[in-house]
Amino acid sequence: MTKTFFALIVGAVLAHSAAVPKPAIQINTFEDTFALYALDAQVRHKYHRASAFFAELHKKTAKSEYLYQSLKMLEHANDTKTLAKMTAEALAKSPNDEILKRFEVIALIKGGDFAQASQKAFLLTQNNPKAPDHLLYAEARLKLADYEGALGALKKAYAMGFDHNTAERIALIEYAHLGRKAEAVKFLKEHIGTQGNSVVIGKRLASFYGDGGALGDAAAMYEQVYDAFGDAASAEEALKIYLFLKDYAKMTALLERSHLNDSMLLDLYVQARAFDKASALAMTLYEDQDNPLFLAQSAVYRYEGSVDRNDPALVADVVAKLKKAADDIEEPLYLNYLGYLMIDHDVNVSEGMGYVRRALEKQPDSPFYIDSLAWGHYKRGECAEALRLIKQVESMIGTDEQEVRDHLKAIEACKPKEKTK
Repeated sequence: MTKTFFALIVGAVLAHSAAVPKPAIQINTFEDTFALYALDAQVRHKYHRASAFFAELHKKTAKSEYLYQSLKMLEHANDTKTLAKMTAEALAKSPNDEILKRFEVIALIKGGDFAQASQKAFLLTQNNPKAPDHLLYAEARLKLADYEGALGALKKAYAMGFDHNTAERIALIEYAHLGRKAEAVKFLKEHIGTQGNSVVIGKRLASFYGDGGALGDAAAMYEQVYDAFGDAASAEEALKIYLFLKDYAKMTALLERSHLNDSMLLDLYVQARAFDKASALAMTLYEDQDNPLFLAQSAVYRYEGSVDRNDPALVADVVAKLKKAADDIEEPLYLNYLGYLMIDHDVNVSEGMGYVRRALEKQPDSPFYIDSLAWGHYKRGECAEALRLIKQVESMIGTDEQEVRDHLKAIEACKPKEKTK
């Protein structure tokens, strides 16, 4: 939190340096080259190297913005000792430079001298103060556990621009340090009402709602942040809350908009028996990922969601897709599904039994796969073997399953078919 706050302060410090007039000269080869070197080092997070390049640029051009950038790189590198030394040397030459004075305060805070940092930051707030001055004073007071003092300084900074990050800090101090939870929530709601929402404000307000037990409000705010700013982490937080609340309808709606977790969305469709949607989504996943498991799921869900499961075109399509999937996967669930489908619809009973046997190789004690095999023997008129297998199923799971009862009744009435010569 402190690291982020310092980054904000330094950013504000440098933003106020933009007013420094730049010499009206054409950039020469040296300046152009060193600026590129410095920026490259900065992008690569080689902050000491970047600081050295910016320092050399300042030395050669006398442009203050290069000095400020050099100091900023030292702050990023957490090199407090060098930052303090360079700042002191620069202040000796330019004692009235407000930006250098801010870097001095930053170095004092990072060095742990909070009392002196507070004194110097306070002096900055007395003479034509700007938002960074109040922010630095707030940070120093916060380090000294003076939460009321920090809050007062933050409110002054906030009044100068209604910054979202400053608003979040105000609310956090009121909520966590001063125990004024209702006031913190009210402040953030008012900020959103007048200044609009942001990722940092919305997530903080949502966290307050969640901490206070208002989980529905928390999830709704996380959703608002996602919808407005596309922040995936906020959508994930909302999903966690909806899962805890078992609000599967809102989970589904959010996943349909965000597609953050299509596998979860697929499970929700199946749970809700929205098989048409499940089949379409599984096919999309298959096309995107080339995973035959999704092809098998798409076929199964299409069959399960069909009004007329005896439609020959439907059965043919489902069988074809399951066969294609079975070429690459050995999932017993889908092998048995394919085999039973072929047996039950008399597509090719013997071939269907082959798929069931493949499933039984993986799970030989599955009563459901044994039931499928029994049904295959029944379809071929092999009554004795069908009866032996269905009785085995009955001994394993009883006859609570309607399909087992139906099969048992049919097989007990089975009449052997004459074998063709």
